[in-house]
Amino acid sequence: MDGQVIFFFMPVKDLKQAKQLYRDTLGLTESWREGDKIVGFKLPNTDIELMVEEVSEGTPSAPGPIFLVPSVQDIYEKGSDTLQFIDEPGETPDGLWLSAKDDSGNGIYFTDESKATANA
Repeated sequence: MDGQVIFFFMPVKDLKQAKQLYRDTLGLTESWREGDKIVGFKLPNTDIELMVEEVSEGTPSAPGPIFLVPSVQDIYEKGSDTLQFIDEPGETPDGLWLSAKDDSGNGIYFTDESKATANA
């Protein structure tokens, strides 16, 4: 796999409480928002950001790294022997997204910029 970790995904029950913890208590700087359910925070001394998302109860999600890869579709087609996919690839504003778990149940996520590349 040719990819780099760009985010660490942290699912939460209540985004307002999570923002208070990560921003106000821990002192992280908010770097971006996507709607009213997702907030990004800069992590000191790294290019990796913390992506905090309010998830609905029952949504299968676990904390884990998010890798930026050249092709989510390739990961989906080639990774079935080593990853347990939560769902098929889904769309994001920039490309595709894929949720998976490793054999220990840890979350591992993939995203690409296929739409951004196609529009360039």
